Amino acid sequence: MRWKRSMIMNIFQMKTKPHGIERIREFVDQKFVCIGWPGIGDLTQVSTDEIRKRLEQTYGYTGHKLGNALGQVNTFSNTMKTGDVVLIAEKGWVYIGTVGEYKYEQQYDNEEDGMCHRRNVEWTDRVLITKLESSIQKLISNRNTICQFPDSIEEAGLDKITGKQLSLNKENTERLDSLFSDALTVLEEELKSADPERRLKAATELIRLKK
Repeated sequence: MRWKRSMIMNIFQMKTKPHGIERIREFVDQKFVCIGWPGIGDLTQVSTDEIRKRLEQTYGYTGHKLGNALGQVNTFSNTMKTGDVVLIAEKGWVYIGTVGEYKYEQQYDNEEDGMCHRRNVEWTDRVLITKLESSIQKLISNRNTICQFPDSIEEAGLDKITGKQLSLNKENTERLDSLFSDALTVLEEELKSADPERRLKAATELIRLKK
């Protein structure tokens, strides 16, 4: 069974030079994206206030520079969610993918690599920038490491460009399959009910699902 994602997906653009190092080929070939800012540790379930403190202590940021860095780091670690859409650009083309959960890889938490804050990506398409809606082209031109598109997938026109809906990741697909199995069990129990109205409703629902 193949389930389609019906919940809201957010769209993000990301640049491909975390910590000032070009990573486009690694992003595409190894199926991940990341941001820089090494030295602030694992950000799993870390609050915005704690991220702010770490940026102040590690980089000495203040004022606008602190606010800008905080916004980008927090967007990647907290605002972006599993199943959201990420866009990266290369020479007139845009790669479209869905991201996994935030993960911290300590071996890359150093000045040389600077790519310890990561998310796996399932790349689903590659399209010309000129084929995208002007609003998405504007998003991609944003100079920040990461920023969020304010509107929906449909308003972005990505569903029309790719010619398909972006599917759920494997983890959520398995969870939904399990829930569907549980739901069928409930309906089977309802078919055994002493109440004829409940039996009829259960039978009707099972017939609908069978179609």
